[in-house]
Amino acid sequence: MPTVLSMSDFDLPTRSASGFMLRHIVPRVEPVQLLSILARRLPFELAAPPSDIIIGVGHGDVDVFTGQNEAILLEVGKYDPKEVEGKVIKLLSCQTGVDLGPDLVKHGALSFLGYRDDYVWICDADLASTPWSDKAAATCLMPVIDSTNALLDGKTSEEAFYIEIDGYLRNAAAEDDEMVKSLLEFNRKNAVLLGDGSAKVRARPPLALPFRLVPPPPIIVPL
Repeated sequence: MPTVLSMSDFDLPTRSASGFMLRHIVPRVEPVQLLSILARRLPFELAAPPSDIIIGVGHGDVDVFTGQNEAILLEVGKYDPKEVEGKVIKLLSCQTGVDLGPDLVKHGALSFLGYRDDYVWICDADLASTPWSDKAAATCLMPVIDSTNALLDGKTSEEAFYIEIDGYLRNAAAEDDEMVKSLLEFNRKNAVLLGDGSAKVRARPPLALPFRLVPPPPIIVPL
C-alpha cells in the first residue's frame, strides 16, 4: 500500500519541517508525494484511500489540518471516512490532537499521532533553501523524524510515540539553552497518541545513502 506524505512549504515553519521530511523520510517512500502546490484537497482526497499511512506537515487547528497556503486537507465532519479508515496517521501540525485526531480515530483511523497544542521550535531563516541543515531546528524536529522512521520500520504506533518522547528527553538533557529546553518539554507534554497503540504499517526499505537533495524553490507568499 502506498504512503501519503503531504508537505506544505509556503512559509518558514512549513519549509523547515518539510525540509527534514525531504531529507529523512521521502527517500524511503513512493516517489509521488504531495509536496508544495500538490498539498491541496483534491490530490489528498485521491491519494489517501489506498494508503496505509498518512504523514502530514502543515498548519492546523483543533479541528483542521491544512496544506499549501493553508488549503484544508482534513476537517472534522468534512472528509470521506474512506480517506482515513485502516490507516496510521501522523501529523506535524498544531493542535490537531484536540478534536481532529479523535474524530479521525472515530471514523476508522487505526491510530493518530499528533499534538494537543502548538508545535514549537526555532528555525533559521537564512537556511530556508537548505532547511535540513538547520541544527537549531533539528533539536526539536529530529525526534519527530525518528518517530516517523520508526513507523516506516514497521514498529507499532506506541513504540514510535515513545521514540519521539524519549528523543525530547534526551535532547533536553544535552541542551544548555533554557529556551530550547522549554520548547522540547512543551512539545513532549503536548504529544498525543490516540487509537490502537499496537497499530502498525508495512515496513518500508531503509534510507539509502548518499541521497542528493535538490533545494526547494524560494518561498512565495500570495498577496
